[in-house]
Amino acid sequence: MSIRDLLLVASGGAIGSTLRYLVSQSAQLLLPAAVFPVATLAVNISGSLLIGLFAGLAEYRQMFGSGARLLLVVGVLGGYTTFSAFSLE
Repeated sequence: MSIRDLLLVASGGAIGSTLRYLVSQSAQLLLPAAVFPVATLAVNISGSLLIGLFAGLAEYRQMFGSGARLLLVVGVLGGYTTFSAFSLE
């Protein structure tokens, strides 16, 4: 593990957590009186889908290098939804 790897994950995590906040707020604005946690469901479903897509493209199509995978999958999408990062591992 290098400093570069840590910086990629940290910067991606900052972006992902900001995206999670924005998606959660948008979902709550669309369905303000929902009894079910719609915002959490929206984040977890979209995050799981995107992690599967990017991980598959990285693994089987060799479309992303290790740096891009750390930034996108572990950082951005891991910060976006920790549930999906846990599922991938």
